[in-house]
Amino acid sequence: MTHAPEASAAKRTRREGDQLRGELLQAAAALAAGPRPVAIPSLRAVARACDVSAAAVYRHFASQGALTKALLTAQYEVFESAVLHDDDPGEDAGNRLRRLARAYVRWGLANPGMYQLLFESADQLGDDAGLGDMSHAVTELVENLLYAWHASREMTITRAEAACHTERLWFGLHGIASLHIHKPGQHWQTEPEEEAERLVDIFRG
Repeated sequence: MTHAPEASAAKRTRREGDQLRGELLQAAAALAAGPRPVAIPSLRAVARACDVSAAAVYRHFASQGALTKALLTAQYEVFESAVLHDDDPGEDAGNRLRRLARAYVRWGLANPGMYQLLFESADQLGDDAGLGDMSHAVTELVENLLYAWHASREMTITRAEAACHTERLWFGLHGIASLHIHKPGQHWQTEPEEEAERLVDIFRG
Protein backbone atom coordinates (compact mmCIF):
# COMPACT_ATOMS: atom_id res chain seq x y z
CA MET A 1 0.00 0.00 0.00
CA THR A 2 1.39 3.44 -1.03
CA HIS A 3 1.58 5.99 1.73
CA ALA A 4 -0.31 9.20 1.07
CA PRO A 5 2.78 11.47 1.28
CA GLU A 6 4.62 9.29 -1.25
CA ALA A 7 1.66 9.26 -3.63
CA SER A 8 1.37 13.03 -3.34
CA ALA A 9 5.09 13.45 -4.07
CA ALA A 10 4.87 11.20 -7.15
CA LYS A 11 1.87 13.14 -8.46
CA ARG A 12 3.67 16.43 -7.86
CA THR A 13 6.76 15.16 -9.70
CA ARG A 14 4.69 14.09 -12.69
CA ARG A 15 2.87 17.41 -12.74
CA GLU A 16 6.11 19.32 -12.54
CA GLY A 17 7.52 17.14 -15.29
CA ASP A 18 4.60 17.89 -17.60
CA GLN A 19 4.84 21.56 -16.78
CA LEU A 20 8.55 21.56 -17.51
CA ARG A 21 7.96 19.84 -20.84
CA GLY A 22 5.52 22.55 -21.80
CA GLU A 23 7.93 25.27 -20.75
CA LEU A 24 10.71 23.65 -22.77
CA LEU A 25 8.50 23.55 -25.85
CA GLN A 26 7.53 27.19 -25.34
CA ALA A 27 11.17 28.20 -25.02
CA ALA A 28 12.10 26.22 -28.15
CA ALA A 29 9.25 27.85 -30.07
CA ALA A 30 10.35 31.31 -28.96
CA LEU A 31 13.92 30.62 -30.05
CA ALA A 32 12.80 29.25 -33.40
CA ALA A 33 10.29 32.03 -34.09
CA GLY A 34 12.91 34.51 -35.27
CA PRO A 35 14.46 34.60 -38.75
CA ARG A 36 16.89 31.79 -39.46
CA PRO A 37 19.91 33.10 -41.38
CA VAL A 38 21.66 31.08 -44.03
CA ALA A 39 25.31 30.71 -43.09
CA ILE A 40 27.87 32.54 -45.21
CA PRO A 41 31.03 30.50 -45.91
CA SER A 42 33.73 31.57 -43.48
CA LEU A 43 37.01 33.11 -44.61
CA ARG A 44 38.84 29.97 -43.56
CA ALA A 45 36.43 27.72 -45.46
CA VAL A 46 36.93 29.81 -48.59
CA ALA A 47 40.69 29.65 -48.10
CA ARG A 48 40.55 25.85 -47.84
CA ALA A 49 38.40 25.64 -50.99
CA CYS A 50 41.04 27.65 -52.89
CA ASP A 51 43.91 25.77 -51.23
CA VAL A 52 45.47 28.97 -49.91
CA SER A 53 46.23 30.25 -46.45
CA ALA A 54 43.80 32.38 -44.46
CA ALA A 55 46.34 35.19 -44.66
CA ALA A 56 45.98 35.17 -48.46
CA VAL A 57 42.24 35.71 -48.13
CA TYR A 58 42.73 38.61 -45.70
CA ARG A 59 44.82 40.41 -48.30
CA HIS A 60 41.67 40.67 -50.43
CA PHE A 61 38.94 40.74 -47.78
CA ALA A 62 39.81 42.42 -44.50
CA SER A 63 36.94 40.82 -42.62
CA GLN A 64 34.09 38.36 -42.86
CA GLY A 65 31.78 41.31 -43.45
CA ALA A 66 33.85 42.47 -46.41
CA LEU A 67 33.67 39.01 -47.99
CA THR A 68 29.93 38.80 -47.35
CA LYS A 69 29.23 42.19 -48.90
CA ALA A 70 31.34 41.40 -51.96
CA LEU A 71 29.64 38.01 -52.38
CA LEU A 72 26.13 39.41 -52.13
CA THR A 73 26.89 42.31 -54.45
CA ALA A 74 28.33 39.95 -57.07
CA GLN A 75 25.46 37.49 -56.76
CA TYR A 76 22.79 40.17 -57.05
CA GLU A 77 24.45 41.09 -60.35
CA VAL A 78 24.40 37.43 -61.44
CA PHE A 79 20.73 37.19 -60.51
CA GLU A 80 19.88 40.41 -62.34
CA SER A 81 21.74 39.33 -65.45
CA ALA A 82 19.98 35.95 -65.48
CA VAL A 83 16.51 37.46 -65.08
CA LEU A 84 17.07 40.11 -67.74
CA HIS A 85 18.90 37.82 -70.18
CA ASP A 86 15.86 36.64 -72.12
CA ASP A 87 14.05 39.98 -72.14
CA ASP A 88 13.10 41.03 -75.66
CA PRO A 89 12.23 44.72 -76.03
CA GLY A 90 10.58 43.88 -79.33
CA GLU A 91 7.79 41.92 -77.64
CA ASP A 92 4.70 43.35 -76.01
CA ALA A 93 4.73 44.16 -72.31
CA GLY A 94 2.72 41.10 -71.30
CA ASN A 95 5.10 38.62 -72.91
CA ARG A 96 8.10 40.45 -71.50
CA LEU A 97 6.63 40.22 -68.00
CA ARG A 98 6.02 36.49 -68.45
CA ARG A 99 9.63 35.99 -69.53
CA LEU A 100 10.91 37.90 -66.49
CA ALA A 101 8.70 35.91 -64.13
CA ARG A 102 9.82 32.59 -65.60
CA ALA A 103 13.47 33.64 -65.38
CA TYR A 104 13.09 34.68 -61.73
CA VAL A 105 11.69 31.32 -60.67
CA ARG A 106 14.09 29.39 -62.90
CA TRP A 107 17.14 31.08 -61.36
CA GLY A 108 15.87 30.59 -57.83
CA LEU A 109 15.31 26.87 -58.28
CA ALA A 110 18.64 26.41 -60.05
CA ASN A 111 20.49 28.25 -57.25
CA PRO A 112 18.54 27.43 -54.07
CA GLY A 113 21.26 28.25 -51.54
CA MET A 114 22.11 31.56 -53.15
CA TYR A 115 18.44 32.41 -53.54
CA GLN A 116 17.95 31.86 -49.81
CA LEU A 117 20.99 33.96 -49.08
CA LEU A 118 19.84 36.88 -51.21
CA PHE A 119 16.13 36.89 -50.45
CA GLU A 120 15.64 35.08 -47.16
CA SER A 121 18.53 36.10 -44.97
CA ALA A 122 20.63 38.90 -46.46
CA ASP A 123 19.05 41.47 -44.14
CA GLN A 124 20.16 39.42 -41.12
CA LEU A 125 23.85 39.46 -41.98
CA GLY A 126 24.62 43.00 -40.84
CA ASP A 127 23.83 46.50 -42.01
CA ASP A 128 26.68 46.54 -44.51
CA ALA A 129 26.17 43.03 -45.87
CA GLY A 130 23.13 42.93 -48.12
CA LEU A 131 21.32 45.07 -50.64
CA GLY A 132 17.87 43.94 -49.56
CA ASP A 133 15.80 44.73 -52.64
CA MET A 134 15.02 42.26 -55.40
CA SER A 135 16.98 44.28 -57.95
CA HIS A 136 16.55 47.93 -58.79
CA ALA A 137 16.93 47.24 -62.52
CA VAL A 138 14.43 44.36 -62.47
CA THR A 139 11.97 46.26 -60.28
CA GLU A 140 12.10 49.35 -62.48
CA LEU A 141 11.61 47.31 -65.64
CA VAL A 142 8.64 45.42 -64.19
CA GLU A 143 7.00 48.67 -63.06
CA ASN A 144 7.50 50.21 -66.49
CA LEU A 145 6.10 47.13 -68.24
CA LEU A 146 3.05 47.01 -65.99
CA TYR A 147 2.43 50.70 -66.61
CA ALA A 148 2.89 50.25 -70.36
CA TRP A 149 0.62 47.21 -70.47
CA HIS A 150 -2.23 49.11 -68.83
CA ALA A 151 -1.65 52.19 -71.01
CA SER A 152 -1.74 50.08 -74.18
CA ARG A 153 -5.24 48.97 -73.21
CA GLU A 154 -6.35 52.47 -72.25
CA MET A 155 -6.58 51.45 -68.61
CA THR A 156 -5.87 54.07 -65.97
CA ILE A 157 -3.06 53.24 -63.58
CA THR A 158 -0.72 55.45 -61.61
CA ARG A 159 2.98 54.90 -61.11
CA ALA A 160 2.27 54.17 -57.45
CA GLU A 161 -0.24 51.49 -58.42
CA ALA A 162 2.28 49.96 -60.82
CA ALA A 163 4.78 49.84 -57.96
CA CYS A 164 2.21 48.06 -55.77
CA HIS A 165 1.50 45.53 -58.51
CA THR A 166 5.24 44.94 -58.80
CA GLU A 167 5.52 44.21 -55.09
CA ARG A 168 2.58 41.83 -55.22
CA LEU A 169 4.07 40.02 -58.17
CA TRP A 170 7.32 39.66 -56.24
CA PHE A 171 5.42 38.25 -53.25
CA GLY A 172 3.95 35.58 -55.49
CA LEU A 173 7.14 34.71 -57.34
CA HIS A 174 9.04 34.45 -54.08
CA GLY A 175 6.37 32.12 -52.73
CA ILE A 176 6.75 29.80 -55.71
CA ALA A 177 10.55 29.74 -55.52
CA SER A 178 10.77 29.48 -51.74
CA LEU A 179 8.19 26.72 -51.35
CA HIS A 180 9.82 24.60 -54.03
CA ILE A 181 13.21 25.12 -52.37
CA HIS A 182 12.02 24.30 -48.87
CA LYS A 183 9.61 21.48 -49.77
CA PRO A 184 11.63 19.29 -52.15
CA GLY A 185 9.64 16.20 -51.21
CA GLN A 186 6.26 17.78 -51.92
CA HIS A 187 4.33 16.33 -54.84
CA TRP A 188 3.41 19.54 -56.65
CA GLN A 189 0.39 19.58 -58.92
CA THR A 190 1.70 22.56 -60.88
CA GLU A 191 4.86 23.49 -62.78
CA PRO A 192 6.67 26.47 -61.19
CA GLU A 193 7.46 28.46 -64.33
CA GLU A 194 3.94 28.03 -65.64
CA GLU A 195 2.58 29.30 -62.32
CA ALA A 196 4.92 32.28 -62.61
CA GLU A 197 3.24 33.18 -65.90
CA ARG A 198 -0.21 32.85 -64.35
CA LEU A 199 0.82 35.25 -61.61
CA VAL A 200 1.77 37.81 -64.22
CA ASP A 201 -1.69 37.56 -65.74
CA ILE A 202 -3.20 38.17 -62.31
CA PHE A 203 -1.03 41.04 -61.13
CA ARG A 204 -0.84 43.06 -64.30
CA GLY A 205 -4.52 43.88 -64.23
